[in-house]
Amino acid sequence: MSALTRRAKGGNPRLVTKALPSAEDSAAQTARYRHDPSAPHPAAGSDAMAATVLAHLITGPILYGAIGWLLDRWLGTSFLVVVGVVGGMALSLYVIWLRYGTSQAPHSDRATASTLGAQPHNEENQ
Repeated sequence: MSALTRRAKGGNPRLVTKALPSAEDSAAQTARYRHDPSAPHPAAGSDAMAATVLAHLITGPILYGAIGWLLDRWLGTSFLVVVGVVGGMALSLYVIWLRYGTSQAPHSDRATASTLGAQPHNEENQ
């Protein structure tokens, strides 16, 4: 049975419309999405944090692996490269945790919807 046959013969179709917002609601919504040209884009802080974390994750193992390689060449061993890479990754993760996972994590003074997810969540902040 199609929708046309189920509808009463000769009946007008029922239109469902949404009520228009009041002037206050409209002004509040406009103010909410207004962009201050002097302020940085809300995603800029998240992008900078992601780039910093990625730089730590890349440079830690490379730097300490290179130090391990130099020590291997100098001492005539072959295991310090692996120790350097693993130690560099562990130190990088520790620095990231210290910087972004504790109460000393950087955050802006004004909390917006875009930065609420970036703020640290642990027992010390409650």
